[in-house]
Amino acid sequence: MRRATWLSALASVALCAAQAHAGDFIDTRIAFAFAEDDLFAAPGTTTVNSPGPGIGASRQNTQFFDNFNTRFSGFETLSNLTLYKKSPSFFEYFSAEAAVGAVLVYQPNGLINLFDNSSYVKLNYRPPGWGEKEEVAFTGFPVSSDRFRLGYAWRVSWGGDSGFTYLQGSGLTSSGRPSAAPGAKLQITRDRWYAFAGLKTGLLLNNFINVQERAYALLAGAGVDLVPNRVRLEANGGWFQRGIIPFLAQQGVIAPVNALGGSAQLSILSGGEILPSIDMRLYKNDPDVLNKFFRPETYAGGLSYTLSLEGSMLGQTLANPDRFATTQVQTAGAIALQARFKYNFWRFWTTALMRTPSFIQFDVPGVIPFNDYPKGSDVRPELWAAVGADYHFPKAHLTTGLIFGVQQPAHIIAPRLDLGANNPPGALLGQRTLVVRDVNQFNILPPVEGQAAAVIPVISVKGTFRLDISEYFAAIGEVLYNWDNNRVTFRDSSAGVSQPIFEFAHQLGFNAVLQARF
Repeated sequence: MRRATWLSALASVALCAAQAHAGDFIDTRIAFAFAEDDLFAAPGTTTVNSPGPGIGASRQNTQFFDNFNTRFSGFETLSNLTLYKKSPSFFEYFSAEAAVGAVLVYQPNGLINLFDNSSYVKLNYRPPGWGEKEEVAFTGFPVSSDRFRLGYAWRVSWGGDSGFTYLQGSGLTSSGRPSAAPGAKLQITRDRWYAFAGLKTGLLLNNFINVQERAYALLAGAGVDLVPNRVRLEANGGWFQRGIIPFLAQQGVIAPVNALGGSAQLSILSGGEILPSIDMRLYKNDPDVLNKFFRPETYAGGLSYTLSLEGSMLGQTLANPDRFATTQVQTAGAIALQARFKYNFWRFWTTALMRTPSFIQFDVPGVIPFNDYPKGSDVRPELWAAVGADYHFPKAHLTTGLIFGVQQPAHIIAPRLDLGANNPPGALLGQRTLVVRDVNQFNILPPVEGQAAAVIPVISVKGTFRLDISEYFAAIGEVLYNWDNNRVTFRDSSAGVSQPIFEFAHQLGFNAVLQARF
């Protein structure tokens, strides 16, 4: 009997192994990097410390035009683990599918950050006569709905897990990510158009009664192929509850914060299928997804291209800093242009972006959390454009390229602000210029002769090298240069007072990477 039991167990294991799919572990990559973000900076001389050349790379080793369509830097060792199942239903015209997804990101200190990757359950209904890809589908996200977002390119998308504010609940998780927000989506997909409506819920701390309460968000969108698989027009939008303004609630004033906005995109391509950003697709055990996203670049010859233009206009109620216990609407906007061309073994691309500071900080919410700008503030958007080209040598499996970009960082020139208690030094007097690099990433420029410092355009150049050693293994090299005269650090004066000074404007770095993908 015991032998029969062991034989039965071994048979079960063998059967499970035979039914397993390698694609259950999708987009797993191991990156060994030897890198330096700034050869000109000694450790301790910059606000974002440059520790020197060594094994490991981070987002410090990227430039403003990098990673436009993904949340990751590209240097991580990570794994998207997905277990996926789809099966026909006992009921005619229905099918069901589900995916349990998690992302493991390995940190240089040996720790691992683990978070849900929008695991979902999905119920599909295909009426008689509808095509293979046409359906009415309900998708439920029980843990995180971060991939169910508004907007299109990842850099200018919004309404993910941070849609109820970046500071929702008890704040950020240990990995620095906003708390997860569950959600649900109902979508109709036809041959040439789609439409969806969705709901998200979150928990926010009500500072007036000091308990958590439920917050809600409504999302909707649609898209139509004006020319099948050639020209697509899409639009989506949402409304989010963001609780009440904490510091007013502590003074007995209940001031709700609500956010409303919309995004639209026009896409044109020469052939094939228009696909969303990779980080906005649901990973699943689907060979079609693998073929589209994780295969090596192919060069079919001739000319092909992809063009997209998207824009977003958002608004939310924040505290009026010039009038106590009142709120006003702060608007936010973004425009993104992407163009990619391929001609034989050449690739050319350009990307351009405009984001207002209020858009960058939209999910915080606000540059100063829950506050609009003071009266008299001079608010300037982020503006940048980058162009690049590379050439593939097929016999050598080698691709080399060059990228050039210019950026005017987002910044705010605030009204006069005097700091430093009694008899402050000159560096702590006068107008200030606040440079907004990214979400909660700022530089406060020291004044120049009592006036707000001007923001100087940033110039960036990157040379790239990629040698494909095998189908899944590559050697990658990058040399990057930045001229950025807006970087600031602090130094103690002779009186022992820490004062802001400009850092050395030139930055030279490199990345040497061996990367395997599974």
